[in-house]
Amino acid sequence: MMLRPATSTDVAGLTDCLRAAYAPFEQLGLPPVTEGIADDIRDHTVWVAEVAGEVRGGIVIVLGETAHIANLAVHPDAGGHGIGKELITKAIAVARGAGHDTVQLATHVDMHETQAFYRKLGWTETGREGKKVYFQIETK
Repeated sequence: MMLRPATSTDVAGLTDCLRAAYAPFEQLGLPPVTEGIADDIRDHTVWVAEVAGEVRGGIVIVLGETAHIANLAVHPDAGGHGIGKELITKAIAVARGAGHDTVQLATHVDMHETQAFYRKLGWTETGREGKKVYFQIETK
């Protein structure tokens, strides 16, 4: 596996990866996670995980007043190999390098495995609102 910054040539691969990763959750009424990938790559910090020349994971990090993970996905065919953990580690390092003390994210209240994944990596739940569960981690 190789982690690298995303480029405009990764739009199709990252879109396919997101579509596959979120397919099991379609019934939850999630926002359209595959729209605006080209804009994300242009406007934000986006990293991809490449396996055998194919995008198998990606993370969108929005750096502003806060550091926020806007999207994280690992292709189901590549799950269980540490890609998600490596992408999270990269996001925390990017946020720290940009001067942020914490990173935030939100996930769906019914995505229990996702919540367990974040907790296992040391994230703390900071609140709930509607269908969203908010998490935060320190970058230190």
